[in-house]
This record gives sequence, C-alpha cells and structure tokens, in this order.
Amino acid sequence: MPPEKRRAAIIKATLPLIEQHGTTVTTRQVAEAAGVAEGTIFRVFDSLQELIDAAIMSAFSREKLLELLHDVDLGADLEAKTNATLGLLAQRLDTIRALMMVIHHAHGQEEHKPDTCIRDELDLRRRELDAWLAARFDENAEELRVSPTQYVSFLRLLATGTVLHLDTGIDAAATASLALHGALRKEPN
Repeated sequence: MPPEKRRAAIIKATLPLIEQHGTTVTTRQVAEAAGVAEGTIFRVFDSLQELIDAAIMSAFSREKLLELLHDVDLGADLEAKTNATLGLLAQRLDTIRALMMVIHHAHGQEEHKPDTCIRDELDLRRRELDAWLAARFDENAEELRVSPTQYVSFLRLLATGTVLHLDTGIDAAATASLALHGALRKEPN
C-alpha cells in the first residue's frame, strides 16, 4: 500500500478510537483497528500524538464534511428537513465538542493555546455546512418568515443548546416543532 494511502487508512481507523478513548488510545488499539503492525504506525507518524493530531484535523477537513453530506437526505417537507437538520447539526457539534476536549486534554490546560488553524478549519466547515443546508431550504423559502440562511443559523443555535445541555427533556421532534411553529398554542387575536 502506498504511504499516503496507509497514512489515510491509519487516520481513518484512529478517529473512532479517539472519540471512544480520548488521549488514552494506544498504538496497539490503532494497529488492530487499522489492520497493521504497531511498528507500521511509527513509519508513518513520528509519535502517537502526531497521529492523534492528524486524525483530529482530518475530522475537521472539507473532505470529511463532504463525506458526511454525501448520503444525507433531509426529507421533502419543511418539518422533515428541520428535524433532520437539527439532528445533523447536533451530531456534528457533539463530535466537534468531543474532539476539542481531546485536544484540550492532550495539550494540558496550562500550556494549551487555541490553534488558529483548527479554529479556521472549524469556521470554514461551519460556513460550508450552513451554506449547504441553506441551499436545501431554498425551495421552502416562501414558507419561512426569515431567509433560509437565517433559519439555518437559528437551527444551529437550537442544536448547540441541545448538545451543551443534554438534560433539557426536549426531544428532537419537539425542538423541530418549536422551531417551526413557536411556543404559542394558537395565534393571538
């Protein structure tokens, strides 16, 4: 296998392990998941930390986002799209949050300074994802009181709240309903 393909395969096998084990992931676990000898990892990466950093950066890459969106079907009507979008955003935000915690833990609270490259990558992916989602809501623009772009921003806000406060007791369907119809039982006279 060519070195770049081997590197990509090892990174792909490492990412789920990082999500599961954080910085306690071992080269043995990676080798088993990637189907390679442990020594092979160190022919491709200088250290386990370099591998972890490369895997996390790959999770924030445009390619990974496009891979995620490739088979996404948000549904046909506005309610289905809203529900699916909330789920997609919450899943993405939860993954990012978990990986950022790994980065924070790996570099230590005292010495860790936010990596501009990671922030820039995350901001680019957010804008790309939001634009992709807004384009899906364009066909429903007449049904919305705000632009599709503003609606996607609102859904991102709701998804962020869901991810950060897991104990809200409001499920995805209720959140989608509130996003579409508000909290009022009926229109005021």
